[in-house]
Amino acid sequence: MPPASATVPAPGPSSEAAAIQRKSGMSRYNLMPKPVKIVFLGSTVFAVLLFIFYYMGIPFFGTVLSGTSYYYLLFAVLGFNVFMGVGVSHYSRKQAPPWYDYILAFMLLGLLVYFLLNSERIAMRMWTPPPDAFTMILAVVFGLLALEAGRRIGGWGYTAVLLVSIIYPLFAGYMPGVLWGFQQTIGEIFADFAFGANGLLGLPAMMLGNLILGFYVFAGLMMGLGGGDFFMKLASSILGHVRGGPAKVSVLSSAFFGMLSGSIVANIVGTGSFTIPAMKRMGYKPEYAGAVEACASSGGDTMPPVMGGMVFMAAIIANVDYATIMIAAFLPTFLYFFGLLIQVDGQAAKMGLRGLPRAECPKILPVLKEGWTFLVCIFFLTFGLLYMRWGMITPLYAVALMVLLSFTSKKTRLTWRKVEEGLVHTAGLINFGIAVFLSMGFILVGLFKTGVAASITTWVVSLGAGNMYIVLFIAMAFNLVMGMVGLQRAAYLFLSVTMAPAVAQMADVPLILIHLFIIFYAGYGGLTPPVALHAFIAASMAGADPMKTAYASLKLGSVLAFIPFFFVLQPALAMQGTPFDIVYHLLLAMIGIFFVASSLEGFLAGLGKLPMWERVVGGLGGFLIAFPEVSTTLVGGGMAVLVVIVHLVHKRLIAKVPAT
Repeated sequence: MPPASATVPAPGPSSEAAAIQRKSGMSRYNLMPKPVKIVFLGSTVFAVLLFIFYYMGIPFFGTVLSGTSYYYLLFAVLGFNVFMGVGVSHYSRKQAPPWYDYILAFMLLGLLVYFLLNSERIAMRMWTPPPDAFTMILAVVFGLLALEAGRRIGGWGYTAVLLVSIIYPLFAGYMPGVLWGFQQTIGEIFADFAFGANGLLGLPAMMLGNLILGFYVFAGLMMGLGGGDFFMKLASSILGHVRGGPAKVSVLSSAFFGMLSGSIVANIVGTGSFTIPAMKRMGYKPEYAGAVEACASSGGDTMPPVMGGMVFMAAIIANVDYATIMIAAFLPTFLYFFGLLIQVDGQAAKMGLRGLPRAECPKILPVLKEGWTFLVCIFFLTFGLLYMRWGMITPLYAVALMVLLSFTSKKTRLTWRKVEEGLVHTAGLINFGIAVFLSMGFILVGLFKTGVAASITTWVVSLGAGNMYIVLFIAMAFNLVMGMVGLQRAAYLFLSVTMAPAVAQMADVPLILIHLFIIFYAGYGGLTPPVALHAFIAASMAGADPMKTAYASLKLGSVLAFIPFFFVLQPALAMQGTPFDIVYHLLLAMIGIFFVASSLEGFLAGLGKLPMWERVVGGLGGFLIAFPEVSTTLVGGGMAVLVVIVHLVHKRLIAKVPAT
């Protein structure tokens, strides 16, 4: 094992890892012909202008865009980029687009333009069901292209869910019990997907056209200007010198990166390229280094202000303002990162690892001087969303501020190269989103068109016998199972329209908290074997055994298994209550999570290693402290105090025994 003071280079934009990361992120774009590059980036800019025109009600060529026309126009503008930017496999994403991607791209573009030209008839529902065989063929071809786009992003497991969503309505009338539904023809399924309110023109179009586009631009430009490098340096300057510094830097930098990307996978790749090698050099096993990064990045999905795609789905499905979700998600996400820091600190203490020498860590004041503009822009975005309530146009206001502030120093000054890189990052985020949005409509059609969503809701409630705890455990188990095979978004879509409304009514809990409950467990599902997608990605970067990394992630992320129950049962932890209630329950939750995390790791700060019985009693006590009942809090507090007293007495008695 390397010595505790092993040198780990501070991350920075000039490091080899940063250069490789930037190059790999733009590799497919760099290999495109110049005219295709112009279209690739120009369409992204044009889509942003369309969003501004639509959101502000500005006439577009003399006409204010209606919903259907705007959605089809937006998808048409960006449709060409999907198959240009997303390769047929992970390997092909590092190659120039082959000839068949051009064919698919032009087919998708042509279909969307045709739908745009007929958007008035589609808006009047004249194409559901299809009026003729030609229209049905177009809908089927469009559906097949959407399936391929979804496969490229979600893999064959996600594609299997989409195919089940298509096949099930064909036989819904023959299904037993709760699975019985209104039977549909293949034409009705594809027509509703392509032209109906349940499919592309429903949730997917509203997410892209009304909510998420501005956030993609904000995140992409900030990454292009060096925001990722800045936050890595900031995390290193704050925690790099403390015990187990690189692991704590991984946790903090993933929290920072989560504020920008809203993508767990991008978080793992973006921060893991620095933190995983640093942890390995410090003395952590590759499996543990990968597990830390996978767990830390999983929290980024709910880290405001730019959160993951499932949060944007929740805003539409639950009909809740995005700013409200930001407020509700902040404390639970903070508690998760707090628990991770406690665990990695315990592991470092057990291994006898120290932090980096302060001389090898970036100085915080120079780091802040270099990148203060990024912090100002994030504060401005949060201020605009929460206080000014400017809505989904706020990220573009923040982009304008970012451009102005970039000229305050030579290092951050906007150049054409930085603009290009920012647009490439933005286009990459948009392409990923569209590939998912195009295909997810099949799941919604399968649930709503057959009526099975309402049937499953009633069944879940009856299965739980009206007991909220049982229903929540059912939802948790379903989420984890789906997460095991990398189907977090599919699990969320299913539960959000079936279980969430039922539990909210049953227990008189705010609906958005149930949605967050599902989203948190979807993140945990990405760490759960046998197909722990996020853990496997981190393992590949760490050169570690994937299954060992997954099991290490499962243990390290165990705090995530408790937090959703805490905020559902105590809404004060989601900022819903008086200031006193919020502070009181936050402190209790932090104390409880401190004991839970310490017990999971087998080390309690200030006391040292814990024997098994102390770990069991302390962990249970911590859970009861955070549990939102006075009686359980008192019992849990008593158990935690007992562990501390017995441990101290035992240490004193041992100290008095003379050495032989």
